[in-house]
Amino acid sequence: MSITLISVRNPKWQTVKIYKVDSNGKEELDSDGKSVEIDWVVDGSIQKIIQCEAKWSHLGDNTQEWLPFAATPWDLEQHGKDLYAAFLNGDHGSIANE
Repeated sequence: MSITLISVRNPKWQTVKIYKVDSNGKEELDSDGKSVEIDWVVDGSIQKIIQCEAKWSHLGDNTQEWLPFAATPWDLEQHGKDLYAAFLNGDHGSIANE
């Protein structure tokens, strides 16, 4: 199935968070008993995604509702990788800060 972007709006950077675990792989909890979140760092680089709202061809025409979408370079689907690259290229305007 070919998936084509119809329209996209409101791109915004978001830092990817993961749960902190101890040396035994158990989630660490804060003093309130909540899981501790930390930035996801790979090879010294904080991992970020681009949150946006999109309309896609496989979901209808341009009258469909805006749907949240997270564009990432590691998306399993090519259209997600392509959208991330297009954002970096400036094809859809500027990306808002977190």
